Amino acid sequence: MTADVSTTGSIARAAAILTALSDAPDGETLTVLVSRTGFTKTTTHRVLASLQAVDFVFQDPLSRRYRLGGRLAEIGWRAEGLDLAAMAERGMKRLAALTEDTVFLSMPEGSASICVAREVGAFPIKTLTLERGDRRPLGVGAGALALYSAMPDARRIATNKANRHWLAEYRADKYRLETLRDDALKRGYALNRGGIVRGMNAIGLPVITKDGRLVAALAIGAIEDRTTPERIETLLLPALREEAARLSDSLSAFRDTNRTGKDVSNGETQA
Repeated sequence: MTADVSTTGSIARAAAILTALSDAPDGETLTVLVSRTGFTKTTTHRVLASLQAVDFVFQDPLSRRYRLGGRLAEIGWRAEGLDLAAMAERGMKRLAALTEDTVFLSMPEGSASICVAREVGAFPIKTLTLERGDRRPLGVGAGALALYSAMPDARRIATNKANRHWLAEYRADKYRLETLRDDALKRGYALNRGGIVRGMNAIGLPVITKDGRLVAALAIGAIEDRTTPERIETLLLPALREEAARLSDSLSAFRDTNRTGKDVSNGETQA
């Protein structure tokens, strides 16, 4: 069967832009992409918009540069043998079994937090405020707030600027997020107390590799009666800290393996 010429052309243009972005770890501006691909500005912008629509590309809110997106990164990770959700699965199952509550794994992309995995515990009243693939503004929800709180000032400022209308949908703004961040830094974990669904709370921690890369956030969600300060401090938080550290170690080992070509994971492929 002969491929449709227009479809082939569209794929080739998308591939050219993705290739250009793959050579630019810090992203590229629209102007540079036009120069590198030889496409017109209109064509380049149209292809970028299509790639953004399927999460293959995103625009960094701080630099305004285009970068490879989370969905494409996930494909690349799998090609290299890394699946973030699969790597976290064992630890998330441990958390769900121990607490009987819901465990979420989120990752940052541009100005958004994306839920990439969820494990549901055995407690009859489920906290299902996020499904895999759901997006929220950074700072909205425990996992998203954990990510937001771990970011430097310039990135948070740019993120809030990009999200100002999106944040309004959640009755939030930059001032509220900065207050919540200050509280999270003092407390040692991010706390969402009924901010999304009344009576549903969650705590979250960032997952940061040993080289300082903010990769993801783990969060535990439960009803209000199960997120008392005592239960958080004696059960939820210690378990969450342990699994966040395990995942960080596994991700760090994976990155070390890729850099050196040596197996430094001690045989464990999942956290």
